[in-house]
Amino acid sequence: MKKILTSFLIIFFFSFYSNLFGAQTLSLEDAILIGIKNNPQINIASKIKEQYYYQKNIVRAGFFPYLYFEYSFQRWDRGKDEPNVDYQRWGPYLSWNIFSGFSTWHSYKEALLLISSQDENIKATILNIALNIVQAYLEYFKQKALYEAALADLEDAKTLLKLAQKKYEVGLSPYADVLDAQARVKEAEFNVTNYKYTAEIAKVNVLTLINYDLTKVGEFEFLPVEEKKLEVKALEECIKIGLTNRPELKAKEKEILAQQEKIKSVKGEFYPSVDLFSSYYKYKNLPTEDEEFIAGVKITFPIFLGLSRFAKLGKEKVYLEQKNFEKISTELDIKQEIFTNYKHWQTTKENYESALAWLKSIEEDYRIIQKKYEEGLASIVDVTTLLARLSQARAKVAVSKYDWIYSYYKLQKSIGLIPEIEK
Repeated sequence: MKKILTSFLIIFFFSFYSNLFGAQTLSLEDAILIGIKNNPQINIASKIKEQYYYQKNIVRAGFFPYLYFEYSFQRWDRGKDEPNVDYQRWGPYLSWNIFSGFSTWHSYKEALLLISSQDENIKATILNIALNIVQAYLEYFKQKALYEAALADLEDAKTLLKLAQKKYEVGLSPYADVLDAQARVKEAEFNVTNYKYTAEIAKVNVLTLINYDLTKVGEFEFLPVEEKKLEVKALEECIKIGLTNRPELKAKEKEILAQQEKIKSVKGEFYPSVDLFSSYYKYKNLPTEDEEFIAGVKITFPIFLGLSRFAKLGKEKVYLEQKNFEKISTELDIKQEIFTNYKHWQTTKENYESALAWLKSIEEDYRIIQKKYEEGLASIVDVTTLLARLSQARAKVAVSKYDWIYSYYKLQKSIGLIPEIEK
């Protein structure tokens, strides 16, 4: 996460020089870091942490003396037809709790742990935002790859149409072949138009997530993700790393420690409380003006409070048990999530490799059938059938490739890491 802070300065200079020369080019890392900087969810999580920070300051105030200034006005009816006497009293009053059974100390440690748990919640928010950006970023490249595959299909369809027209002109094929080839061209043109706009929509979605101006979508271009960086450790190692790194689990652990301090704070209420106090008052309008100074020590022994302390202690102990069960549940969820994402990554990787092999095979078959059609050894139906399969193979490669890349990042997020924001 330290890389985030140092990268913001790099992004600033990158943006400056990009604006200087025109269109901006963003990598996946750039998009993630910009998105984290601009996303309001981070600010919301930070404000929640700030609330705990002020709560800590409230608890810390209990270590210091409290100083008041008191003013009072009283009317004294002396009776027996004597005139009433109005008098005033004012002066400072000091109170200092010097011992509370360490209740205040444990409350302070509880507040510190809760602040620390909010740091983990912020990290979890960052990981979720980063994965959302990755998904949108890869969706753009998926749609772009489908668009490029549709363009290749269109070129093949146009080539087939020219060949069918040429054969028809010399009387080697019927006009139905030309009609079939024209239909294939129209279908390819439809796919090109469709994927062109879905790619633009996917691009806008990325800009939305990084909080950029959508009207300037044409001024940005994205760099593809390098496949060679997609390395995955063994499943057992992934689970081990996940149980160490996942911020949700760290947050639960700190919440448990905080609750333990809360219980110690409640136990401190069973002990005597020691307070120092001092006051100085000045009286005016009495028959004789006077001054009063008091200082002393007050020791309070809690003998019986209606069993409220026992009920409070029992409540906090039950809450601690709940937090322990929540931690166990979180561990199980993390293990299951990592296992599922690992198997999904393996599946998508094999699908991508299978799609590449299928595309290579179909390309060779299409080259052969196209040659046979030129020589009159195959029909137009044979060619268009293989052309349709070639189109499917190209689309399958485009989809499976970016499904595989996304499954990699989803697995990394499930073990508490996003490579672009980690050293």
